Amino acid sequence: MGRPTFFRQRILTQASSLESKGLLNYLIGEIKSRREISLEEAVLIARDVQHYLKTEHLTRGTGQLIFPGIEGRDNYQKRSRQYQEEKEITLSVIDEEDIELMAEFGISVMQKGRLARLIEEAYFQDSILDGPRLLLFILESHRGIRAHLKHFWQQGVLLPLAGMNTENRQLMQELRPVLAIKQYLEGKELYQLRKDMAISTGRWQKLWHDFKELSSTGDLQELEQQTGQPAAVLNAWQELFQLHRQALLGRVRETEKACGKSFYQLLRTRHGYSPAAADQFIEDLHELAVHLSRQGQKNNQIIYNAVSDREPAGKKLTECQLKAVALDYIDPEDLDLTDRESAKKLRWARILRYTTQARYQGAVLTQPDLALLLGISTKAIQTLLKEHSDVIVPTRGMVADMGPALSHADKIINLFMNGYTETEIVRRTGHSYGSVENYILSYAKVVYLLEKGMPAPAIRKALGFSRKLVDKYISLYREYSGPDYTFMFGKLRRLAEAHPVKKKKEE
Repeated sequence: MGRPTFFRQRILTQASSLESKGLLNYLIGEIKSRREISLEEAVLIARDVQHYLKTEHLTRGTGQLIFPGIEGRDNYQKRSRQYQEEKEITLSVIDEEDIELMAEFGISVMQKGRLARLIEEAYFQDSILDGPRLLLFILESHRGIRAHLKHFWQQGVLLPLAGMNTENRQLMQELRPVLAIKQYLEGKELYQLRKDMAISTGRWQKLWHDFKELSSTGDLQELEQQTGQPAAVLNAWQELFQLHRQALLGRVRETEKACGKSFYQLLRTRHGYSPAAADQFIEDLHELAVHLSRQGQKNNQIIYNAVSDREPAGKKLTECQLKAVALDYIDPEDLDLTDRESAKKLRWARILRYTTQARYQGAVLTQPDLALLLGISTKAIQTLLKEHSDVIVPTRGMVADMGPALSHADKIINLFMNGYTETEIVRRTGHSYGSVENYILSYAKVVYLLEKGMPAPAIRKALGFSRKLVDKYISLYREYSGPDYTFMFGKLRRLAEAHPVKKKKEE
């Protein structure tokens, strides 16, 4: 009984750390700081804000990229890529709902939800994906992806895939939003429904609210613009609404009917904003949208919020500075690494790419960040890091001295003390120039103060390092204290003198 409880708690902790960096959490905090309202009300407003940003301002939201899909949603033919007609589509490879699904149902359901979302987004843009393309997004074997899809197909969910056989095509009946509402109206228990369909609480609330909007208007074109739901979904919903019309009209609240057609009216009627507050809030959101839109320039990039590399260990995530970094979610070389039997090579390549790119932009990724980006468990991330223990990966644990070991410092200092140049150290370790310089300079300062007779506690206080890091550098100093390293210690002293420790006022 102990292990499942511990495992579940670990998943919840990881999800909590990811949620604290998300756009939704940022919006909730901003809204609560502006208005004295409950958390529940702030969450509702924040979800409406997210929808507004996505439909009105952001051509690409955080976690989205532009990708070449196969043209035509009914194009089931299996062809090699050189013979496929392609079109550029926008896909949400990372979304807030991934975190919700992971926290509530676990990694497997999160993977199913991400897989279904990608296929649906392609479908709604008159495009279709195939197996080789899905291997780039869902880092599982081909068999694992097919098992996830079979789970949906056997429920009747419409998730078309190029190259699928006739038997599986005949299983598909309705789009996931339509089938979910249908089963709910027929009495299926909501928790089990959401788990089977891989629908998060936030997504379900949005689907149910949008479905009930059919009671206030019969203009599907207007409703499509208002809710952001595709025409295919709204047409099918309208048929369901007519079947259950009497029961539904009794459940629709008057306050929901009163919501206006614009976001301004939504703030005024649903959330009680004053005209001035609504105007200012929309202006602020416009500035936020401009900021987010400027981050990602390439089609293959997504924007991800990560902790600044200047934040020390032990600081609460809610108090840490976050940086929006652009990550090459897909790289042309990824195609050469895809394997129908195993995704290990592709997973490892992406771990290196994501952590290095974030580091170059002044941020660091945690293992839960990597787990979300890759769509796998943190245990799988840890296994890959152990299998490549000879490679230094600049995760937050390594950079901020939060892990159980400091092998990165050992390796860099060892190479430096043995006469390797910074360029050679960068090439051998995979760290950036700035990172290598930082380690060497930190070591030089500890050595300088130690030779001046300063004790370890005082060095820790003067430099602002952790005691663990100071002790590690002192241990390395003693290890290289022989005559063979006299010249290198001279370089370290000159380096420390060129970058003197700033004295604090109280000192």
